Amino acid sequence: MLRTNPVQNRFMRQAMYAHKRQHGATVVIRRKVEVQTDPKTGESIWQIRQWRVRRAVVLPAKTQREVKQNAGAMAANRAIIQGSYFDTSARHFLFDRRDLPDGFILEKDDWLVFNNRHYDIESIAEYEYDAAWLVIAKELKGRTENAQELPVSTTDQLVLDSDSTATK
Repeated sequence: MLRTNPVQNRFMRQAMYAHKRQHGATVVIRRKVEVQTDPKTGESIWQIRQWRVRRAVVLPAKTQREVKQNAGAMAANRAIIQGSYFDTSARHFLFDRRDLPDGFILEKDDWLVFNNRHYDIESIAEYEYDAAWLVIAKELKGRTENAQELPVSTTDQLVLDSDSTATK
C-alpha cells in the first residue's frame, strides 16, 4: 500500500476491516499457469496455481436469466427463433491487497471459487492507494468446483484397492 496519504490509508484499512468482519468469507483465486498437451494421446495437463483469501468481502448475488440467440438464424427464418437460456448470478467480491502476496496482480483470466461454486471474473476495479480490488464475477448455475487443494495435473486419478482405502 502506498504511503502518500496516511489518513486515507488508515481510513481504508478501517473500512476494509469492518467489511471483512461483517461480510467476510473464504474465497480461492485460481489461475491456469501452464497447459501442456501430449501429442500422442491428445491428453491435456493443466497446472493451476491458487491463493486462498481467508476473509474476502462477499456481497449477495443477483440471479438473472440470460438469452443467447443466433442473429443469422433469426434473419433467415423469422418464424422460428432458436436460442439458449441459462441462469447466471453476478456477485461482488472485495479483496484486500494485504491478504495476497506482494506483487500479486489479479487478472481477468483468473477465476474464483466461493462456496464450491466457480465464478468467472467479469470486471476488476482498483481502489486508490493500491488498497483493494472490487471484482464482479458471474457464476453459471450447475458448475461446481472443490475449494480444496487441486491435484497437479488432470491425469492424477484416485484408485480404490481391495481394502477400500484411497491411494494414489
